[in-house]
Amino acid sequence: MVTKRAAALVAPVAVPVSMAAVFGLLARRLPPRRAYNVGFGLYWVGWCMAFPLWVLGPRRAARVLWSGRRPTAGEAVVLAVPVFGAVVAELLPHRRDLDPGVVAVMVGSAAVNAVGEELLWRGVFLEEFPGDLVRGCLWPLGGFALWHLAPQIVLPSRLGRVRFVLGAAVVGSASGVVAWRGGGLRATLLPHGATDACGVTAARFRLGR
Repeated sequence: MVTKRAAALVAPVAVPVSMAAVFGLLARRLPPRRAYNVGFGLYWVGWCMAFPLWVLGPRRAARVLWSGRRPTAGEAVVLAVPVFGAVVAELLPHRRDLDPGVVAVMVGSAAVNAVGEELLWRGVFLEEFPGDLVRGCLWPLGGFALWHLAPQIVLPSRLGRVRFVLGAAVVGSASGVVAWRGGGLRATLLPHGATDACGVTAARFRLGR
């Protein structure tokens, strides 16, 4: 019988592989916008919510979400780098495409994605492998970066797959290091959400525009 800790250890491989299969199947069966939205829905419900709750249970999941010390000045700078990059690379160049509907989707999807991904990619591993830099921080970072290849089966990034995955690795590195050093996710939720909320292109695609 697979233990919960073993399942967590396999997740950085299982998530990218399974979600690539899901997005590939959906891309063959559904129009692109619907495939993208359904794929993310399955990712959020299955991997980002159900899986961490199964591994940690509600109490441990809530605890790791809202625990952790305040970031140091240096850590705050590290967390600000992905936000700044997203503003410069995505938000400002597409600011003329913003309208209330797009902004609502940007903010809503960012909130769901940031909480779910921090719980999946940081919280599970902080709780299951405390004090273990490799298994508690670096191993899930690899899975977090590679998972971002899967949605590009439907919506390729204009930056190219490699550059997009490297950008995701920067976001994941910032959150991973600060969460691991601080012992919780409280400091990483807002910067992750702010970075995701800059996604004008993805929000417009979700709406079919």
